[in-house]
Amino acid sequence: MKNENDELLKNQIGNIGGLEEQVNSLEGKKLKHTPGAQKELSREQDEEMQEFLSRSRSRSKITKHEDVEVQSSFPRISEGWNEIDRIELGIRSQFYPDDWSFYIRPATVDAIKNWSAIDEERIDVLNTVFNDIIRSCVSIKSATGNIPWNRINSWDRFWFILKVRELTFKQGEAKIEFSDTCSECDEEIYYNLNPKSLFYEFPDDEIVNKHWNPSERIWYIDPSDYGLDRTPVRLYIPTLEKDQAILDWGIAKARANKKLDQTFLRFLPWMLSKVPKDAQVLDKFIMECLQVYKSWDVDMFEFMDEVIRNVTINPSEKLRQVCPHCGEEVVSNVRFPNGVRALFKTEAKHTKFGSR
Repeated sequence: MKNENDELLKNQIGNIGGLEEQVNSLEGKKLKHTPGAQKELSREQDEEMQEFLSRSRSRSKITKHEDVEVQSSFPRISEGWNEIDRIELGIRSQFYPDDWSFYIRPATVDAIKNWSAIDEERIDVLNTVFNDIIRSCVSIKSATGNIPWNRINSWDRFWFILKVRELTFKQGEAKIEFSDTCSECDEEIYYNLNPKSLFYEFPDDEIVNKHWNPSERIWYIDPSDYGLDRTPVRLYIPTLEKDQAILDWGIAKARANKKLDQTFLRFLPWMLSKVPKDAQVLDKFIMECLQVYKSWDVDMFEFMDEVIRNVTINPSEKLRQVCPHCGEEVVSNVRFPNGVRALFKTEAKHTKFGSR
């Protein structure tokens, strides 16, 4: 089970969550609420959220960020929502609009109950519960109003979940820790799963400076700069919204016995500019992307493959840690000694029932 959990999380950290595996696992099944997956906000929780939004519109405060005063309108910490300092996002912060502010609140009792009951062998359930934690515990605000939670970039999903977990267990209880051997000095070293320890691979600074347009939030690449006589390419950041829409679209196609081009699915989140609510319009947009993809010859395909690999922020399944023995920075694979459910599981105050 441990190895299965580790493998599942490799597909969950920051990406679609294994689209091909989810499509295969759900093929022929009726869409419905899955036991163990968190439900929509209850009426009481929804009223709480609306009250919070009402209060936030009538009150504002100034938040300092790198010597720039940004107008913000959110409740104070005592009211449950905590602002995330965007500095914590590091390089990843530049891939969000400058006026976006991120807020989190602790996981609710219901959310913890639902998380603890998930079926860890169902990738689709893990995907749903991961997103539902963000839906209920992460809020985004801009200068023009509220931003939907699913506009979070795909590679940041697990980071935000760990931030919620960190706030939920702010006294340090229920920490997830495991040991490994330092690759430099062979001494035993302990890793603690938290937002700061996540390891990312970033695009080269030269590529970001040349091709990333922060005002339009697009990657603009002219193949002619690299010896290809092709028209310029626009790529869009993958988001949780696009991931879910593509996943739903892929499942629908699989159930209709339509063959999916798995290689195309790798490019699709970057090619899709937006997600229309209408399924037929979404299908039209995706078919247009597919035609562009099919128009690539071998040289263009290889070029685009290089582009995607080099502009992606890779949220690795690895953790980084400074070895207390030799002082070198080393990495280890993410592990869940007690399963994925341990992410939001509290220390039991009662005697354990049974051995399972």
